[in-house]
Amino acid sequence: MTRPYVNLTSRNRIQDFQNEISRRLNDFTSLDGVIGITLNGGLSRGYGDELSEIDLVFYLDPCSYKLWSDGQSPLPLGITRIGDYLYDIKILDPGEEQQKQWDSVALWDLSYARILYDPAGRIALLMDAKLADPPRRLQAEGPLFQCWWYFRLAGDIWIHRGDAVQGHAMLNKAAIQLIEALFTANREYVPHEKWLIHFSRSLAWTPPDWEARLLAIMGTGDFSRQSLITRQAAIEQVWEEIDAYIISMERPEYKLNVMHVTFYDLLKLLLTEDLLLVTEWTKHISLSVLSGEPFIRFASVQQDHIIVDKEKLLTLNPEELYSWHSAIVKQLLAEIRNGVL
Repeated sequence: MTRPYVNLTSRNRIQDFQNEISRRLNDFTSLDGVIGITLNGGLSRGYGDELSEIDLVFYLDPCSYKLWSDGQSPLPLGITRIGDYLYDIKILDPGEEQQKQWDSVALWDLSYARILYDPAGRIALLMDAKLADPPRRLQAEGPLFQCWWYFRLAGDIWIHRGDAVQGHAMLNKAAIQLIEALFTANREYVPHEKWLIHFSRSLAWTPPDWEARLLAIMGTGDFSRQSLITRQAAIEQVWEEIDAYIISMERPEYKLNVMHVTFYDLLKLLLTEDLLLVTEWTKHISLSVLSGEPFIRFASVQQDHIIVDKEKLLTLNPEELYSWHSAIVKQLLAEIRNGVL
């Protein structure tokens, strides 16, 4: 499957950069303590122009890493000019990095990184380990919830209050979260924001007419109240399509939105027992969740157990709840009445 890629009409000078790297590589690899070097950044993704820099990661043994970190580096770290080219040099200790949790942007950059030097194969092993578990589609739950919060709750507020500039600021946030969810729906790492929209165009799956849809979800129009309404509707439609795609791929029997998955599954877990061990619950989530809706209405903690009053749940009126919680409770009650649970 083709991964997202750079697709620009401006002149690609990648060969010039590759020649520069080849000229300098022996000097870099001969430095004491260097056990690996990778090319990262835009060049590793096959594109470079006069505004690009050469992003290099030097992997060092622990002693050299400490020396370089403590002001005794033989090279300038960070942004620096070497000859005619701008470099961005970073250092890592692979042993330390093996133990760390990398965020999605770091993993995205690593997933395109090109090994320039790795005589012992340690960097290849580190990369394999870090990239062994690509994003799961249901991890889009968070971005889809955030998107919904910005376009629906904040969007409705500022449409009602009539401040189009503030409203579009919220819809900007919604659009970014929406596109991040689209990457996760494709089981791709979320890119750095500098590349997010550009790379979305070459994802394996996008909603139909993605380029036109992008313009609609990013368009601020004339900053009128109607422009807010139009843009909000465009974002909501794409949100629904991404949500439906993830559900069709992961849980086709599921009847709610992706943003409800965690609470829905937790409620189902409580329904399996009258007494649930606290240790079983905390494998999934903190006990503090039980102090919020809708759990507080029928579950309580006593010593090492969670006591579930199923009668209270069955008689709960969903209309008394906030709409987000109400949707989950309605679905669970319907499943109970239909004998699904």
